[in-house]
Amino acid sequence: MRKKANHEDRGVTLIETMMAVLIAVFGVFTLGQVLFLSIVNNKNQGGEVTRATIFAQDKMEKLLSPNYATCTQSPATLQPSSGSTSCNTTNINAANWTQGLLAGGQVNPVVASCPTSGSSVGYIDFLDANGLQAPSGGATSCSALTNVPVSYIRMWKVTTLASTGGPELLQITVSVYAQSAVSAPGGTPIVQLTSSISNPN
Repeated sequence: MRKKANHEDRGVTLIETMMAVLIAVFGVFTLGQVLFLSIVNNKNQGGEVTRATIFAQDKMEKLLSPNYATCTQSPATLQPSSGSTSCNTTNINAANWTQGLLAGGQVNPVVASCPTSGSSVGYIDFLDANGLQAPSGGATSCSALTNVPVSYIRMWKVTTLASTGGPELLQITVSVYAQSAVSAPGGTPIVQLTSSISNPN
C-alpha cells in the first residue's frame, strides 16, 4: 500500500525565501536610516545648536551694550574716519562696516563670503571653529577673511519700532548659521534670537 505524500512537509519554496529576504533587507535599510538620522540630529542638536546659541547670545549682548545715543547717530559719524571705535560690532574697520545700532541688516539668506555690497555690509561677522571672531585683530577690510576658515556666520538686523508715546525702541535679531551642520534644511539659520533696546534718555 502506497503512502500518501504529506504536502505539509514540502519545505519552503524559493519565492517564500526571496520574500523573507526582501522583508529583512527592508527592515535593515529602515534601521540604517533611523541610525543615520539620529547621528545627524545628535551632531546638529547636541553640538551645533548648543554652540550656535552661545555665539548668538554673545553677539546679542555685544549689540545691546554700546552707548545708545552715540551708536544711533548718522552713518558718517560712525565711520572709522571720524575716529569712532565704540560702535564697531564687526571687527572690521572699513567704510560702511561700523554701523553700530543704525537700522539695517538682514538675517537671511545666509551670505557665505564677505559681502562687498548689499544690506549685510556692517551687519555680519564670521567665527572660527572655537567661536573666535575672524579676523582676530581689527581688519581694515573684509578681504582679511579670505584665508580664514569660517565655521559660523552671524548676521543681524536692527529695526526701528514705531513709537507709541514712549522712548524710541529698536528690535535686534541675530541669526547664526553653522557651516559644519549636517543637512541644514534649506540654508536656514540654526539659531535665531530677538531682543529689544530702548533709548534710555
